Amino acid sequence: MLVHNRRRMKKRLSQLLVAVLAVPVIATSVPSGVSAAKLNDTCKRKDLFEVEKVGTTFIRCMVKPGSSLHAKKPKKAEFTWQKITKKQYDYRTTKTNSAIRIDGSSTVYPLMAVAAKYFEATTSGQTDISIGISGTGGGMTKFCNGEIDMANASRAMSTTEKAACAAKGIAYTEVLVANDGLAVVVNPKNPLTCITMDQLKNMWKPASGTSGAGSAATWGDVIPGNTLGALKLFGAGSDSGTFDSFNTFVHGRSTTSRTDYQATENDNVTVKGVAGSNAGIGYYGLSYAVENAKTNKALEIDKGAGCVKPTAANVQNGSYAMARPLYTYIKNSSAASIPAIKKFMEFYLDNSRIIGADALFVPLTRAQRGTAVAAVRSIK
Repeated sequence: MLVHNRRRMKKRLSQLLVAVLAVPVIATSVPSGVSAAKLNDTCKRKDLFEVEKVGTTFIRCMVKPGSSLHAKKPKKAEFTWQKITKKQYDYRTTKTNSAIRIDGSSTVYPLMAVAAKYFEATTSGQTDISIGISGTGGGMTKFCNGEIDMANASRAMSTTEKAACAAKGIAYTEVLVANDGLAVVVNPKNPLTCITMDQLKNMWKPASGTSGAGSAATWGDVIPGNTLGALKLFGAGSDSGTFDSFNTFVHGRSTTSRTDYQATENDNVTVKGVAGSNAGIGYYGLSYAVENAKTNKALEIDKGAGCVKPTAANVQNGSYAMARPLYTYIKNSSAASIPAIKKFMEFYLDNSRIIGADALFVPLTRAQRGTAVAAVRSIK
C-alpha cells in the first residue's frame, strides 16, 4: 500500500517469488487446473505450489531436487510436478470471505510473504492475506489493540505487551516460525574477518548511562592499530525487535545502545550504508546477509570460545553467539472466526522447510516444528 514499503521490498521479494510487491500482499491467483500435468513433468516458476490431482495421485509444482532458487544463476532453477499427500492437496479447498490481517517485524515479513504467496497458489484464490511492516513493537501495539489478527515478531512478547493484551482481553497463541541469527556486517574491503563480543560492546556502548553518544569514535578505539578511521555505524531503530535482540546479545539489556548511529526500520538502508563506506559496520538478520553477501561481509563472532561463522547450522546448534527465534502471535478469537488462519499456519508448518529455504531463513528443527504444530492445533 505505501509506496516506500513497495520500493524497499521490491528487490528482495522478486527474488523470493512474491509476485505482489505492495503491502498488503493480496492473494489473487487461482490454481491453473492443468489437466495435462503429470508426475515428474516440468512446470513453470509462476506455477510454484499449484496443485493437481492425476488419477489417485496428488502432485504439486515445486523446485526440482538438486536445483535452487538462490543459485548463482537462479534462472537455471528447474521446476517439476512432485508427489504430495492428500492433506497437502486439500489446502486447495480453503476459502474465506474475510482477510487475514498481519503486521509486525520487518525481519519476519519476507518469510510470511513467501508463505502467503504459496498458500495463495495452493488454495482456490479465495484467501486474502495482508502483511504490514511496522516493526515488532509497532505490530504488538496493533495486535494488543485488536487491530490485526496476527503479529510477526523477532523477539518474544514483552511483559509490558502481555499486560497490554490482557487489559484489552486479547487472548493469543505464540508460534515459533523460524530460527534466525543476527549478522554483523562490514564492507568487503574491510580486512576484519572476526569480531569479539567485547569489541562489539565497546563499539556500541554509550559514553555513560544506557543511551546517548557512544564512547568509541574510531575503529582504533575499539581495535588497537586499526586504521579505518571514524566508525560509520548502521543498525535497527528502537521500535524493532532486531534492536532489542542485538542489544540483549551485546549489552545484556535490550534498551542499552549508543544513539549516534544511522538507525532504521529498513534493513536495506543498512545494506547500502555499509556497502558505501569502507569504515561501515552494521547488523541485521542473517537472511539479509546471505542475500547481500556481495556488498556486505558477515563477520565471524567470538563470544569467548573462538570465532564462529554465522551459518544456518551454527544457528540451529546454538554455537553462534547471536542466534534467535522468530515468532508469530495469533489472536485466538480471530482464528475462531476466520478458519483460514489456522489453515494458513498449518500449511506453513507443513511446508516450513521449503518455505524457509526459499526465503533464506534457518528452518525449524523437527522438535521445534512439533511444538509449533501442537500450539496451532490447540487454538480454540
